[in-house]
Amino acid sequence: MEPIAPSGAGGQRQSSLGPATASGSRRRSPSGRSQGRSEDEREMVALSTEDDGSDISDEDLHDDEEAGLTGGDRRRKQHKRHRNTQLDQRVAPDIVTEDERKEADRTVVKDLLINGVLIALWYTFSLSISLYNKWMFDPEKLNFAFPLFTTSVHMLVQFSLASIVLFLFPSLRPQNASRSDPTQRHDPEKPLMTKMFYLTRIGPCGLATGLDIGLGNTSLKFITLTFYTMCKSSSLAFVLLFAFLFRLESPTLRLTAIIATMTAGVIMMVAGEVSFSLPGFLLVISAAFFSGFRWALTQILLLRNPATSNPFSSIFFLAPVMFLSLVLIAIPVEGPAALLDGLGAIAAERGVWVAPLLVLFPGCIAFFMTASEFALLKRTSVVTLSIAGIFKEAMTISAAAAVFGDTMTPINVVGLTVTIVAIAAYNYIKIRKMRDDAQTVVHRAHAHLEEQEEVEVESEVGEEEEGEDAGLLNRGGDGAEEVAARGEGDGDGQRGRQ
Repeated sequence: MEPIAPSGAGGQRQSSLGPATASGSRRRSPSGRSQGRSEDEREMVALSTEDDGSDISDEDLHDDEEAGLTGGDRRRKQHKRHRNTQLDQRVAPDIVTEDERKEADRTVVKDLLINGVLIALWYTFSLSISLYNKWMFDPEKLNFAFPLFTTSVHMLVQFSLASIVLFLFPSLRPQNASRSDPTQRHDPEKPLMTKMFYLTRIGPCGLATGLDIGLGNTSLKFITLTFYTMCKSSSLAFVLLFAFLFRLESPTLRLTAIIATMTAGVIMMVAGEVSFSLPGFLLVISAAFFSGFRWALTQILLLRNPATSNPFSSIFFLAPVMFLSLVLIAIPVEGPAALLDGLGAIAAERGVWVAPLLVLFPGCIAFFMTASEFALLKRTSVVTLSIAGIFKEAMTISAAAAVFGDTMTPINVVGLTVTIVAIAAYNYIKIRKMRDDAQTVVHRAHAHLEEQEEVEVESEVGEEEEGEDAGLLNRGGDGAEEVAARGEGDGDGQRGRQ
């Protein structure tokens, strides 16, 4: 018999991934084949240890074809290179990149522009209705001194306009929760507005709104518009108080400092008023209290209930309660007989057709003002809305001084300056918080996308590995059959020679 050829030459390979040479396979005897198979198994183990990318260094990321790497190996190395470039974010996930910071800044600028448009609309309509009410209640102008009745009529106008908007635009109509959720389409429909919710949410909010507007308008009978706006600025303190109580804002030292500064400014403005009226002061401070209460409730309704999730549906549900609360206050306070006399006097002076229009027209202005307020409140917060209202009041003071000749003392100017400083400080803090929140959102979105990409890459690599393993098994089976056939042929030849 011929001696068995040594298998050491066949076991030497240029690469752990290189295939076995054909000559080595042909010269192996059965014992050589078993030794070759053990070497192939060791190579498969080495290949599996490289699959996790832990043994592949960055210096090996070149000359893939000379090294004999497959497409799956190259894909894994590219994936490792991508992970290495993102190592800083893996080690410190809170670090925001420059691109993420720029994207967040663009988002903040966009939000500020939209909020600025809403604030401008709110300022315009609010200033218009303030000047109109002052003209209507002034004894030297229209002399219709029934602010509570007038405001109740405004609520009817707002309810009518909100109904028209909801009728013309079905997408703005509130939807039942069972209809909006496909998984609950077989469940019985839930009522859009329950009695308990109406009594515990809509009722208090509408009552507080009616008292805020009604008492504020009533105070204009005793005080000037300038003094009214100065005292009404104190509503910010009540807004912050109820925001803390309802957990709409987190109490911080900075917000507390803003409250203290604003309070000091309001006190200085009140102390500088020459024609101080105690009834007017009490009325406007009460209005400020109810203003803070009702704005906190309104934000809860806009954000936490689908029936009042947009400004028009909120007006639709709140306006009837506001009307009822104002009428119940107006009848005993202003008196039905005096009200009829006042309406008769306007009709005699302005005409039968003009008199109702003079009362209804400000309701249209109030509707657009309230819609702008609610839209801004839904996008920002009750505190931001109140802070923006302070600048609106400053504009109102300037307009009142120009139109009605209201005067401001030096201490009024100092108090207003202190208030504006507090506004500037709050705006600075708010914009910084908006920027930080936007960066956090963008950073998390990018991290989520990277995780999805990694999952997709790992899935593709896994599929390729399965395909490669299947190919190796198929090739291994064919090679074994070929070697076995050749071994049998060699045995027959040897027996023939013997």
